[in-house]
Amino acid sequence: MKHIIIGTAGHVDHGKSAIIKALTGVDTDRLKEEKLRGISIDLGFASLPLGDKVIAGIVDVPGHERFLKNMLAGTGGIDLAMLVVAADEGIMPQTKEHLAMLQLYGIRAGLIVINKIDKVDEEWLEMIESEIQAYVSDTFLKDAPCCKVSAATGEGLDALKTTLTALAEKVPARNSSAPFRLWIDRVFTIKGYGAVVTGSVLSGNIKVGDSVTLYPAETIVRVRGIEWHGEKVEKIAAGQRAAINLAGVETEELARGMVLSAVERGEISTVWDIAAEWQQEVESGLRIRLHLGTGEFIGRIYAFKDTGNQYMRLILEEPLAAGAGDRGIIRLYSPQYLLGGVSLIAPGRQSRKLSVSRAALADAITHDDEINALYYRLAESRHVLTQAEVRRQSGYLPDRAVDQAINTLTTAKRLYCLEKNYITTDMFAKLTNMATTMIGSFHKAQPDRSGLSKEIVRQKLGLNEKSFEILLNQWVTAGTLVSSGGDLALKEHADQHGDWRQTIVEKTEAALADIGLTNIDTALLAQKLALPLEKAKAAQDVLVKAGTLIKLGDFFVYSKTMQYIVQVIHKHFQGKQTLTVAELRDILKTSRKVALPVIEYLDMHKYTVRDGDVRRPTRKILDLSE
Repeated sequence: MKHIIIGTAGHVDHGKSAIIKALTGVDTDRLKEEKLRGISIDLGFASLPLGDKVIAGIVDVPGHERFLKNMLAGTGGIDLAMLVVAADEGIMPQTKEHLAMLQLYGIRAGLIVINKIDKVDEEWLEMIESEIQAYVSDTFLKDAPCCKVSAATGEGLDALKTTLTALAEKVPARNSSAPFRLWIDRVFTIKGYGAVVTGSVLSGNIKVGDSVTLYPAETIVRVRGIEWHGEKVEKIAAGQRAAINLAGVETEELARGMVLSAVERGEISTVWDIAAEWQQEVESGLRIRLHLGTGEFIGRIYAFKDTGNQYMRLILEEPLAAGAGDRGIIRLYSPQYLLGGVSLIAPGRQSRKLSVSRAALADAITHDDEINALYYRLAESRHVLTQAEVRRQSGYLPDRAVDQAINTLTTAKRLYCLEKNYITTDMFAKLTNMATTMIGSFHKAQPDRSGLSKEIVRQKLGLNEKSFEILLNQWVTAGTLVSSGGDLALKEHADQHGDWRQTIVEKTEAALADIGLTNIDTALLAQKLALPLEKAKAAQDVLVKAGTLIKLGDFFVYSKTMQYIVQVIHKHFQGKQTLTVAELRDILKTSRKVALPVIEYLDMHKYTVRDGDVRRPTRKILDLSE
């Protein structure tokens, strides 16, 4: 069974609710005020079986201009539009405005219903029909069927239902295998059950017991129960209306315009880049109302540098959770009139200029090119992304479609797979070039140094730790870079420096054989190794990394001297159970300033353990061989 959503549109008092009641028996005007005033104020809902293949959920929208916000809340998720025009009035202001909004929302299927034919003669009806056909000739309804009915007498309703059935069967079914998403349009409480929300399922499916993300709060809530047009069900899928009882959230925390989403899908931001279709000229900085899904979001639009208004930046006053390609309507903040329609590209970046990749992303999204849309979104990231992260950036594409796109891009060598993580080949090449150029420049400036610090390289590349480690592993494996301790070097430099380093170590061991407990600073090292002072610092770093020198605070000690000290302390503990800093000072015939870092070294290497003001021996030093 296929499920679709039909949405009404049209001027106030043209009979939208009356037609739905005549078709379904459901009075969608549920509010007391609606019944008193005789007009729809908020959204109404009904179910309509269409043959044995389709069940339609119908969203009835208010026609009065004062309730246009509510009308827009019900329009974004429909599959089939039913434009209702009263025969005795013809096209009216909200007829025009509703049609324009349907067009901008990207609705592509629909029909025209001329109601109240019992109030006019045949000649007048023909004139009204001609007027309507002329007006819709440049819209998605230009070839749509036109049904003439009277909700009051029932005339034409069978033909209308037949037409709806034929159109509904042709409407593509929404994708139930895509990630779940539902925009909330109603919130209420049922005693004994708690918070309940309703909405149209845009994609995917959920069942009782599932967990979903509530945006914009980004909290995880659980599905406690589901109803479909008053009937309890275990599962709900794309194209169906649903009432969902939620656990883990209070009714006061919920509102129209929020979203229930599959976990780890969708993106949330107050800054979005948009592709726009304007009905009139707009200025940068204009305050606007964005109607998207069931929500209204206040913000401003800004032009990019060196571009027209086809692509703009939208900065909102509250976060918007959505996906790439989502369509919305923009109205002026005040007075409230239609400005145009927009498609979301992606959350905005820091740059005020529209990058080449962002423009290509926008083009791919507007042309429904899923593979290139995914590629250009990934091309903006310098980080390597897991499969789950790639899926999240794809919006609400089904997992299978995302995985197929990944395979296509990888096969075409546009995407590089590293340890089950992904990065575009262009970005990988760019980062590789940046890293090698940076390190090569460092070698020229500091030829005696073994290499550039890994952390400095990571920070200058602007990479997170995970991405850097994955890329570094690839560079080292490929022989592009050599990793030694905490430094990185180009292979040629590493080979040359390795020979120099070995020579320095050998010379040092010979030169410091009888040095004793002396600070091996750069001046002493330069003297002992016959090196220029500027090279002595590089030699000192090499010797520390090689373990030939041991750094104790600001003090550098020859490693064999430290081995001798450990043996001396071993002998001390054969006669005493404790050691103080003063005792160590006297044993070594040195100062407290030197004895203190030495005893801290013994603590750090588990030869001693501190007990108040004294040190006690550990098994490590007691079991030390002579």
